[in-house]
Amino acid sequence: MKKLLIGFGAVAIALVGASMFAAFEAHVVNVTARIENALRVPTEHISFGTVFPQEHLNKPLAVFLSQSFLDEDRVDDVDYFIRQKPKCGVTTLDGQTLVEGSTATGHIVVGDNPATTPTVEEYWVDCGEAPVQFDPTTHMYGMLPMLCPYISKHADGRPDNDGSLDSFHQPFEIINNGINWNDTFGHLAKSQQDLEDNWTIDLAVPCFGGHCAQDWESFVTGINPDAIPADYVQPLANEHKVFGCDLWIEVGGISLPGLGCKGKIDLMLVVDESGSIGSTNMATVRTALHSFIDALVLSTGGPNAGQTSFAFSGSLDQELTDDPALMHAAIDTLVSGGLTNLSAGIALANDEFNSVRDRLDAPNIMVVITDGVPNVCYVSGCGDPAVEAAGYADAARADGTEVFVVGVGLGVDATYLTDEIANPAPPTHYFAGDFDAVEGILVDLVSCDE
Repeated sequence: MKKLLIGFGAVAIALVGASMFAAFEAHVVNVTARIENALRVPTEHISFGTVFPQEHLNKPLAVFLSQSFLDEDRVDDVDYFIRQKPKCGVTTLDGQTLVEGSTATGHIVVGDNPATTPTVEEYWVDCGEAPVQFDPTTHMYGMLPMLCPYISKHADGRPDNDGSLDSFHQPFEIINNGINWNDTFGHLAKSQQDLEDNWTIDLAVPCFGGHCAQDWESFVTGINPDAIPADYVQPLANEHKVFGCDLWIEVGGISLPGLGCKGKIDLMLVVDESGSIGSTNMATVRTALHSFIDALVLSTGGPNAGQTSFAFSGSLDQELTDDPALMHAAIDTLVSGGLTNLSAGIALANDEFNSVRDRLDAPNIMVVITDGVPNVCYVSGCGDPAVEAAGYADAARADGTEVFVVGVGLGVDATYLTDEIANPAPPTHYFAGDFDAVEGILVDLVSCDE
């Protein structure tokens, strides 16, 4: 009877509970997504076979947009990079023979290797477990001598929107306890009919110890003028060994077709007013900027824009706004005269991106238009105006701003603007031979071809 009473009590409590919570309900929302690769990359082994010192050999590497990416109308372009990592493997005969199927990528670990007590390293390579079993009395597993510094990567140039990296380089550096990779950037875009990149992977074969030919230095500097030949001479102990390097091709970003497809953005124009432009070309720039703002279609919930300009000093011509009339009025104030204080233009744009007018949920975009190189400091006594401007561009990117550059005319330093001012992954840098081409570049930058 006691058990029965307890049972009734439980039922009563359950009934009360049901009436108390009757107002609560649940809904199930079915969420699905099919995840596809943006790139199609053949992963066949690239083998240079047996090679000899100072040979210069080429192999192809193709990178394509995947069919899934081509079929999806919502997306347009892919930024990717080629990264070089150490290669590990099982070898015999003191590293002279590689066991087939035994390789794995080595991962850089910053700091001292706990397994090597006598030496304090800046970094070490973790090979993980060997992918195959082996006899430790006749075989060894570990990092292969590094082939990466001797491999260059050159794109097909059709179109010219990819990076390159010459042989005789360091694939990475350890800076402030972090890894700084020496990546090579690539870009593919449906809107430009740029659907595949055909890379040339070059191997410039090193020499060993005192066995280098007399023309070794000219061989190295002929390929990479910035290289120090002595840094790339291999020790005699590595002669006859199998060298290795893993190329990792990673997607860095997928974009909609043009700034007009990004929706809600905060954009600052940074416009050169220096005297080298002249009144006629300045009028052409104003016309181009008017077309750019019209194409951008400013709105409260969409793109907002502002403008700085620079000559001997800098000026905030228009704060971030959703009013196109205010932007057109700011553009009409642009006149040519003075030097090229690029630092001031970028710094003032950075300040606006840190103002109360910057919307936290809107990506920041900076578009720099210039016909020259920096030749005056923003901060008195900066030393080198070009270094100062690069520092402000670095600060902008560190804050998450995407920096686009349009260089115009024959006076621009394309390498400087590409490497020091624009975002590293193209297409963020454009170059026009004359001012008449600026309007087309700017309007294409906005274009949304969904």
